[in-house]
Amino acid sequence: MIIDNQRESSKILNLSADTFSKMKNLRLLKVLCLSNCDDLKYLSDELRLLDWKRCPLRYLPSSFQPDNLVALLLPYSHIEQPWKGNRPLYKLKMIDLKGSQNLIKTPDFTTAPKLEALIMEGCTRLVDVHPSIGVLKMLKLLNLRNCKSLRSLPTKIGMESLETLILSGCSNLLRFPEIDGKMEQLKTLDLSSCYKIEYLPVNLQQVEFLEELDLSETSITEPPSFIFQLKNLKGLYFNGCKGPSSMSRLNLPSLFKIIQGRANPMARMLPSLSGLSSLRMLTLRDCNLCEGDIPSDISGLSSLMWLDLSGNNFISIPASVTRLSKLEVLYFSNCNMCSLGEVDIHGLSSLSQLFLDGNNFITIPSALTQLSRLTILGLSNCRELKILPELLTSIALVFIDGCESLEVVASPSKVLNLETQASVDAINCFKLAENINASTLLRKHLKVD
Repeated sequence: MIIDNQRESSKILNLSADTFSKMKNLRLLKVLCLSNCDDLKYLSDELRLLDWKRCPLRYLPSSFQPDNLVALLLPYSHIEQPWKGNRPLYKLKMIDLKGSQNLIKTPDFTTAPKLEALIMEGCTRLVDVHPSIGVLKMLKLLNLRNCKSLRSLPTKIGMESLETLILSGCSNLLRFPEIDGKMEQLKTLDLSSCYKIEYLPVNLQQVEFLEELDLSETSITEPPSFIFQLKNLKGLYFNGCKGPSSMSRLNLPSLFKIIQGRANPMARMLPSLSGLSSLRMLTLRDCNLCEGDIPSDISGLSSLMWLDLSGNNFISIPASVTRLSKLEVLYFSNCNMCSLGEVDIHGLSSLSQLFLDGNNFITIPSALTQLSRLTILGLSNCRELKILPELLTSIALVFIDGCESLEVVASPSKVLNLETQASVDAINCFKLAENINASTLLRKHLKVD
């Protein structure tokens, strides 16, 4: 049975407690519309699929025995707990409770040995999960993103088939579990914005086939040593600071350097990164790095396409970075740069997006014209920028919002989208507007007499 009145989206379907009482052989039930039901007395024990988005029930019927259930899909529901007590779940392969903000308790997974996907993203009232989750041998996907009240997971997990583990946004999660055995199938581990997690277990090094590791916005102050063994790693994301607001975060590596008198831990590990030849995306924001910390052999990252070094301390773009010939996206935002210098950047032959927002240089070098594939240039909030030289005609999008000192733009008609298809964001560029008589240019562009 598929119930759908989406053509009359303003109407709510009212279901009585006995609606399904005579449907003893019902195997598939999909409710695709807004519905209202205070209580439900019966659901068929023959159900294989229960798909009910925004289900209004707090609990499924107490008489329901989901012996045959294969998929339970109740996203954005009012469910507080799918059912009370234990239930036979021997055929169940997927549970999706995404966005069910009233969920306070998960099922006991002891009787669900075939479960492959468990999605509880956005269940903001969930404090913990049943400890039996740690022994789901067939589980491939566990998504707990933005379960903001979640405080604990089982102390050990042995989910040997797990491929994707998403804990991002679990801001109250206190620790990452120990790994029980090998999790050889794990490809993605996302701990971003798990602010209270301070370390990873040593035996996580057994996860040798990991491809994505996101440790940004955690309390982990230096990358774990086993990273260099992850030869299949394609994405590594790390922030040197913790906390929900980048404006108020403490730069922990800098603090450690002062107190302990030792070198920046991130700077020490950078040379070893060059062996990660599969790495495509690398984020090292707010890690207290300076120009000399970027090793010359970083060009060994031969597959790197995305590099974010924002929030560090660079005088100019490090020469070693300019040897990354496959790099397409480069971030140097908020790095306190006073000058970009005249670095030879022709080696960045694939670069299409360059973000230099929030720096202190007065002008940008003509060397940027060597970047023939550059289509997006970010210069927002470069408050000291006074002169913008003539840009490449290939650039499609330029951000100069908040460049309050900007006075001179070479070939303003090109930059302001009058002769090309370029789009320019220039909010709060007051001096520029005065100097180029923006209203006149606007009338010309709109062909207004």
